[in-house]
Amino acid sequence: MNNASTDSQSSPQVFFDVTMNRLDAQMNRMEAIDRKLASIIGFASVIIAVFAAAFRVGGVEQLPLCAIVLLGLAGAIYIALIAFAVRAYRFRKWSFRPNLERLQELCRKRDDPAMREWVAGQCLVSYRANETKLLSKTSHGRKAMWLLAIETALLILAVFLTFV
Repeated sequence: MNNASTDSQSSPQVFFDVTMNRLDAQMNRMEAIDRKLASIIGFASVIIAVFAAAFRVGGVEQLPLCAIVLLGLAGAIYIALIAFAVRAYRFRKWSFRPNLERLQELCRKRDDPAMREWVAGQCLVSYRANETKLLSKTSHGRKAMWLLAIETALLILAVFLTFV
C-alpha cells in the first residue's frame, strides 16, 4: 500500500532522490576507506618502533636468527603494506557530475522535473564511473589491512622467540 507522500512524488523526483542518496553514500565510503588507510599506516609504523624499543629495553645484545628473519619479513610486509595503501590512496580523479556551468545553462531552459531527471542522470553517470575505482580502492585497502595483521603477528612472534 502506498502512502500519501510517495504518491505525491513524481518519477523524476524519486529518481533524483535515490541517485543523490546513492552518490552520497558512495562518497562517504571513499572517505571512510581513506580514514581506515590512515589508521592502518599509522599503526603499522608505530608497532615497528614499539617492537624495536622492546628489544632495546629488554637488553637483548644479540637477536636469535629466527627473530632476525621474522623482523626482516615484518619489514618487507610493512613495505608491501605501504605500497598497497599508496595504491589505494592514488584514486583521486573521481567523477562529480553534473558540470556546474552546464547545470546553470540548463536551469534557464528546463522546468524543475526535467532538471531533476537530468541531474539525477548525471549523478548516475558519476556513480557508475566511481564504482569501479572504489572497488579497486577497497581491494587495495583490504590487502593493506591483512598485511598489517601479518606484520603484527611476525613482530609478536619475534619478541616471543627472543624473550622466551
